[in-house]
Amino acid sequence: KRFQTMIIIPARLKSSRFENKILVDILGLPMVIKTAKQVSQLDDVLIATDSEDVISLAKEHGIKAVMTSDAHQSGTDRINEAANILDLPEDEVIVNVQADEPFIEPEVVKAVIDQVANRKEEFNMVSCYKKISSELADDPNHVKVLLNSLGDAIYFSRSKIPYHRDHYASASYNG
Repeated sequence: KRFQTMIIIPARLKSSRFENKILVDILGLPMVIKTAKQVSQLDDVLIATDSEDVISLAKEHGIKAVMTSDAHQSGTDRINEAANILDLPEDEVIVNVQADEPFIEPEVVKAVIDQVANRKEEFNMVSCYKKISSELADDPNHVKVLLNSLGDAIYFSRSKIPYHRDHYASASYNG
């Protein structure tokens, strides 16, 4: 059976580190719109937001959007609400693309979709990651991931995993 997929972009204005970041102009477009357009050739794209301004912008640019609560603690919570609003089937595969990724490489997102299509076992979530330097792992804006022996993500953190105060050339980090 061929699964259905949808790209959902959780978008909130009140970012704790950079308020209204998703509205910053990127090559003539608000960041969230540039992000949506970047992946729009791959699949259906929906912006899940807590802002009427973002809903209006999405409409202006021909992108679907739904209003969600402003009480969510995470983008995953916002996506879950959007999936419930849309009454998506349980087996729908949702691709979470962050609103602040205007230069996301569509090939990477397509690779994730293809990976899911070829996966035989059940899964709840897949996530992109790559090896990163110890210096980049110091950046709390860059989320790190701990994998189990099967390559499944078991823990995400803004801190290094494992945490090393100093930079060890032999340490390996995924982000």
